[in-house]
Amino acid sequence: MEFPVRPWCPPSSLPGSSSSRRHRPSPYASYKHGYIVALFAATLFLHWPHDVSAFKDIPTITFDEGFKPLFGDGNLVRPDDGNAHILLDRFTGAGFITSDMYQHGFFSAQIKLPSVYTAGVVVTFYMSNGDVFLKTHDELDIEFLGNVRGKPWRFQTNVYGNGSVHRGREERYTLWFDPSKDFHRYSILWTPTTIIFYVDEVPIREVIRSEDMGGEYPLKPMSLYATIWDASDWATGGGKYKVNYKFAPFVAEFQDFVLDGCQADPIREVQSDSCDEKVAEVESKDYSVLTDE
Repeated sequence: MEFPVRPWCPPSSLPGSSSSRRHRPSPYASYKHGYIVALFAATLFLHWPHDVSAFKDIPTITFDEGFKPLFGDGNLVRPDDGNAHILLDRFTGAGFITSDMYQHGFFSAQIKLPSVYTAGVVVTFYMSNGDVFLKTHDELDIEFLGNVRGKPWRFQTNVYGNGSVHRGREERYTLWFDPSKDFHRYSILWTPTTIIFYVDEVPIREVIRSEDMGGEYPLKPMSLYATIWDASDWATGGGKYKVNYKFAPFVAEFQDFVLDGCQADPIREVQSDSCDEKVAEVESKDYSVLTDE
């Protein structure tokens, strides 16, 4: 049995989404279908009930207040304004990671993706504990899959729990705007019962925990990551379109970070009740509840 998922904008049943093994997705549906999905998403944004105020006045932090370099040396640039830029060139990509691990919470950033021709360039914003739990890791992903100039951008979400790849696999979507033109907020809400992926104020995917999942719901403390790297073999058009380093460096910009979660010990698999108060606080926020009304 699969995760009980409520796909929101656009639904996973529409053309352009897929469910396949991570880093080896099946080829895209046609870009014609992609435009249809983008139009559907824009329509949903205009007509679906959503509380824009829930995302206003969210306390944000700078890079240095919550993150540290992961890889890439000089390709991680930190301007004086507290933001972070990660670059991909023909030598290396780059990435950063939170200084702490978290047990549930709301995690978010304003992101501006690379522009012009970005086929094969993957930018990720995700949570994982794979460096601690090698065979039983949890993971919540947002992955941007590169773009051919003039075509709509695609991205995918993944949900893995306790090392399982049988549930929560890729759901692929088309953005209804050009994410390289301006900053947009991308968010992951993770509680003991619910996971919601957001693009700006729009809920893209919701996963609700059920008894059928057993131990395959993400529960262990995770870090938040951001990376940029060359995925020419699969990312854009199923690997048809490769990275063209004539357009390098490819730059993804991050700002206005949100780490509203409970810091937790990554080694202690069974956490104490010390995070209950923070979880209750997060669950009380407007963005933690979706309704059809």
